Amino acid sequence: MSFYTALTGLKGAQTDISTTSNNIANVGSSGFKKSRAEFGDIFGSTPLQTNGIGAGTLTKSIKQQFSQGNITQSTNTLDMAISGQGFFAMQGGGNAGQTVYTRNGAFSVNDDGFIVDSNGQFLLGYPVDTAGAVSDKTLQGATKMQLSANFGEPQATANINMGVNLPSDAEVIGADVEFDPNDATTYSASSSVTIFDNGGNPKSATVFYIKTQNPTATDQTFKYDTKMFVDGVEITPQLTRSTDTKGNALFIDKFGQSTTSAEDPAYILEGKGSPLYKADDLGEPQKSTPAKLTGLGLETYLGDGRTIEIVTDPMQFKRTMEYQTLTDVANPIPGTFWGKDFLLVDVDESGPVSIDVPPGVYNGVELAAAVETALREAFGDDKQVQLTEGIDSTFTIDLKTDSGDGKSTGLASPIVIDLHASTLVSESIEVGYDPADGMGMNEFLTHAQTLMTKGLNEYVQDGIDVDATAAAELNVEGRLFKNVLGTQITDAPQNFDIISFDHNNEVVDNAGAVERYIAYANIDDNPNIKAYDAKFEPALTAFGVSGDYLEVTLAGDLTAIDYEVFRFQQNDDGVNTTDFIDQVGPGEVAIKSATFDGANTVFVLDHEVTGTDIIDPGNAGENAIKILAKPSDYVEAYFEDTDGLVEGVSDVYYSNKIVIREIDSAAKRNTTDYASNAAGSFSNFASTNGINVGDASEFGLDTFTETMAWVDQRDPAIKLGYDETNQRLTFDGVNGQLGKGTGVG
Repeated sequence: MSFYTALTGLKGAQTDISTTSNNIANVGSSGFKKSRAEFGDIFGSTPLQTNGIGAGTLTKSIKQQFSQGNITQSTNTLDMAISGQGFFAMQGGGNAGQTVYTRNGAFSVNDDGFIVDSNGQFLLGYPVDTAGAVSDKTLQGATKMQLSANFGEPQATANINMGVNLPSDAEVIGADVEFDPNDATTYSASSSVTIFDNGGNPKSATVFYIKTQNPTATDQTFKYDTKMFVDGVEITPQLTRSTDTKGNALFIDKFGQSTTSAEDPAYILEGKGSPLYKADDLGEPQKSTPAKLTGLGLETYLGDGRTIEIVTDPMQFKRTMEYQTLTDVANPIPGTFWGKDFLLVDVDESGPVSIDVPPGVYNGVELAAAVETALREAFGDDKQVQLTEGIDSTFTIDLKTDSGDGKSTGLASPIVIDLHASTLVSESIEVGYDPADGMGMNEFLTHAQTLMTKGLNEYVQDGIDVDATAAAELNVEGRLFKNVLGTQITDAPQNFDIISFDHNNEVVDNAGAVERYIAYANIDDNPNIKAYDAKFEPALTAFGVSGDYLEVTLAGDLTAIDYEVFRFQQNDDGVNTTDFIDQVGPGEVAIKSATFDGANTVFVLDHEVTGTDIIDPGNAGENAIKILAKPSDYVEAYFEDTDGLVEGVSDVYYSNKIVIREIDSAAKRNTTDYASNAAGSFSNFASTNGINVGDASEFGLDTFTETMAWVDQRDPAIKLGYDETNQRLTFDGVNGQLGKGTGVG
């Protein structure tokens, strides 16, 4: 017995040494945490015998110590370490998607751009929205982190805010001293900052401060003059003079707008003008008496932090309070208003003026600011852009490239943009409206941007075919994509629907046309669409509950494809019930897991079944259910509008037409591809779940226009703008589409 007791001590010592050896062996392992052997004695006593002799020692456990380790530098930019508590969340490959945790922060990038560890497991991170804010902080919402191969668009420096501390004891620089940036005696101080041009190139900007005054008895302030140089070139301020370059007198109205036209001393135009003043004769400014505008009480909808929504999309008009009032809806849904003719204001009986408010969600303060801006624009001097035939009805675009000998060459035929052509902007103003009659500034900018993008795309087109010479000239081979534009939808269909179509793109699928799908939903007169690559029509007994989550069983082995989400479509035929879609909802539901049981694939969805059991779609009175999955990697679908098209323009124009276009790997066509040189890349549009099965006319897709393009009409290659200070148009090229180094003439 004594020998055995001593032996347990030796065995414990061996365990302790083995644990220490393992710690020493892994001293170079990233994220490794040492272990400690813990022992306890073996008592020889029983509950009735307390004075027994011990029987040796026993290894109780080998515990890992999670104390903070040393953090060292490495040359790998993806190496990370955790300071304090916490783990990296990793997801293994395959469909199981098992989540594991580690403190080993040695990461690399695989061939697809995903951040992985040495075992090929994917690093998980929280998703963020377009503003960079975390949108989902749950583990279920975490996504695999992927480094995008795209580069961002360079942004030119627009404003510089500088805080400086100037020397109070500096000598005053006399007015007779000629400034010289290379002579420190001609200025009091200087500071430099790096700025960037629209190509992303750094420039050095230096501000020189010239002391012109010390405090006096009448003026207790220091005064400094400033001069700015960028890469040695002085930037001079542009000031408005009282006469133009031809000597014509400039006049200024009470809104601060200048003009040389003073034929009418009162300058009254449609009751919106005001008297003119000579720039040199302006006296002390007088404050005006504020106007007070009282309308219908909106505090019912805006009180206690509530908001209202303003819409201008014709397909959403039925959502508005105005429509519900016109049609005597018994229980109108409050909170949504029509932005067109939002107010009619009459000042001094000069005639009512219509006030439009841009679409958006507003609280009380934001709505008041939007109305105030709209009032200023409506009652201020009209900024109409005149488009006189033969004078300013066209402009040309020429894209130049460096020929390598200090010279540049442009397009064989510069692109001519006809501003008198019709667009969805002019059609939104009035049916049959002629752009030659002039447009407001915001209308003109959006109109011209639409035509410019259209002209760039048409340059590579020869009818429905592709002009290979023009495509090569623009260097857009391998960046072409097909674009479909439907006809105008006069009345948006209600409920749910699925639009199927054939997509033929030999770049991604050599087998021929592939059927793809568009999910259509119109809930509360707010229609929306999205493209998907897969559709299932499950058996009526294919639904159930796994734990607390919705379970869907589909025939066959479907685990080879990551379908990502399911979207259920259940159309109301007015006879049967839609209890299933009412419970699950019309949005996308994430797939938690997919398991093949030998005959079927069982999908567990991230939808908790609460209250009662899941509605049985096998109920004889339940409408049929179809499933869309796998948001399309090849096409996207949206309703055509101009939202966000021109920077600074909040007005939105709509065509009520569906656009379907190729994206990502499908948007890499060449002129040699068969599908690129012929129509029929999109065909056989049909409704598969709606009331009028087989008919796509209600969506404007029974007749459509198919064209080749290389410029995204929602993110143009050349962006139009307006420089308010210098009163001129600006054209900015997007390097991501035009190519680095391309100049815009």
